Amino acid sequence: MMLVSFYTSRIVLNVLGVVDYGVYNVVGGIVGILSALTTSMAISTQRWLTIALGKGDEHFLRKTFSVGLATQGILSAILLILMESVGLWYLYQYAVIPEERMGAAFWVFQISVATSAITVLSVPFHGVILAHEKMDVYALFSIIDILSKLAICFILPAIHADKLTAYGLLLFAAFVVYTACMWTYCRRKFSEVRFQPLFDKAMMKSIGKLAFWNMTGKIVFASYSQGLILLINAFFGPAVNAASAISSQATNILNQFGHNIQISANPQITKNYASGNYQEMQKLVFRSIKFSYYLMLLIAVPLFYEAEILLRFWLGYVPEHAVLFTQLAVFWTLTASISNPLNTTAVANGNMRNYQLAVNSVMILILPVSFIIYKNGCIPESSSVVFIIFSFISSLVGAWILQKQKQIAFKRFIAEVILTIIKVSVPAFLLPIIVSVYMPECWERLVAITAFSAITTTASIYFIGLNKDERLFTQTFAANKLTGLRNKWKK
Repeated sequence: MMLVSFYTSRIVLNVLGVVDYGVYNVVGGIVGILSALTTSMAISTQRWLTIALGKGDEHFLRKTFSVGLATQGILSAILLILMESVGLWYLYQYAVIPEERMGAAFWVFQISVATSAITVLSVPFHGVILAHEKMDVYALFSIIDILSKLAICFILPAIHADKLTAYGLLLFAAFVVYTACMWTYCRRKFSEVRFQPLFDKAMMKSIGKLAFWNMTGKIVFASYSQGLILLINAFFGPAVNAASAISSQATNILNQFGHNIQISANPQITKNYASGNYQEMQKLVFRSIKFSYYLMLLIAVPLFYEAEILLRFWLGYVPEHAVLFTQLAVFWTLTASISNPLNTTAVANGNMRNYQLAVNSVMILILPVSFIIYKNGCIPESSSVVFIIFSFISSLVGAWILQKQKQIAFKRFIAEVILTIIKVSVPAFLLPIIVSVYMPECWERLVAITAFSAITTTASIYFIGLNKDERLFTQTFAANKLTGLRNKWKK
C-alpha cells in the first residue's frame, strides 16, 4: 500500500497538473477538517466493540454494534449538514481556486462529501474486523483498495472529459465497491453484524465523552501542525513551505508503516484491559512500542543517510532545505511512534481527560517556541528539532499520567522501553557512517548502506533491544514460519 501510494501520488500530479491537483487537495482539506468529529467518534466506537468482544458477551456485542451503527448514522447526517452548509460556504467564499475550475471543484466536493458519509457508516464494520483481529482480511481489503486506485491512475489519461471530475467519480465508484464487499463479508462472517433499533443512553454518552477528548487532541495537532506551516511561510516564504511538505510526504511511508504495525496490537491492548489483565496489557504496550520502533528503524536508517538521492529519484529536482527537513522528519516520526500505544492504552481505559490535557499542554508549546527561535534568526529546520524534543517529552508525560491511572509503571517504561530503544538506535545510526564516508554518493552506496544498515540494525535490535523472553519469542515465531513455508513447499 505504501509503495503504491508513493507511486500514484506522482502519477496523479502529472495527469491532473499542478492547478487541478491543488484544487483536489484544497477540497479534500475542507472535508477533512469537518470530519474531525467523526474520526474521533470512530475511535470510541471501535473501543467499545473490542471491549464487548473481550468480555465474550454475545448479547452485549450485538447491542454495541447496533448502538455504534446508530451513532455513526446520526454523525453521518450531521456531517452532511455541516459539509453542505459550512463546507460549501468556505469553498465559495475563501478557497483560492481559479474561477474556471469552480464547477469541477463543486462536483469533487460533493463526491468527497458522499465518500465521507459512507466512511462514517463503515466504522462499526471496520471495527468488527479489527476487534476479531482478522488482520489478513484487513490487509486484503486494504490492498484491493490501493490497487483500484493504481488502476484509476492508468485509466485517467485515456479519459477525454474533465479529468479532475473524472478522477473524483472513479475514486468514488471504487470506494463504493470496496465498501459493499466489506459490509457483505462482515454480515456473513460475524453474527453480531445485525442492526437492531436500540437506544442506550449510557453507552452513547460514554462514546461521546471519549470522542470529545479525542477530538481535542486532533484540534491541538491541527493547531501546531498548520501553525508551523504558517510560521514557515511568514518567515521564509513558500519555497521553504514546499521543502517542508516534501519531507512530510517522503517520511509518510515510515509513519504509515509504524501505524499499520500498531493496528495489529491495539485490539489485544483493549481486550486485556477489558478482562482486567493489566500486567499482560502493560507487557503488550511495551512490546508494541519497541517492535514497531525497531521495524521502523530498519527503514529509517537508510532513509536518513540517502535522503538526497531518494528525493532526487522521486522528484527529479530537490528543493533547498528538503534534505535536512527529511532527515529530521525521520527522527520525529520515530519519536512520535512511542506515543501511539500509550494513546491506545488511554482509549482502552475510557478516561482520556487527564491524559489529553497533559499531553496536549506539552505539544501546543511547539508553536510559540518555534516562533521565538525563528524570531531570533534560527534556520527553517530548527522547528523540526523543537518538534522532536516536545514529542519525546509528551510521551514521557503521557506515560506518567497512565501510571497515575494505574495502567503502566513509569520506571519500567523508562528502563525497558526508552533506555532500550536509545541503546539500539545509537549503533544503528552511527555504524553506517563507515560506508557513507568511504563511498561517494551513488546508487551503489544506496545499496551498500541499505544492506549494511539492515545487518547492523538487526544485530543491534536482537542483541541489545530484546530481552531473553523476547529473543525466545522471536526465534520460535521465525522457526514456526519457516516450518510452515517448508511444509507448503513440499506439498
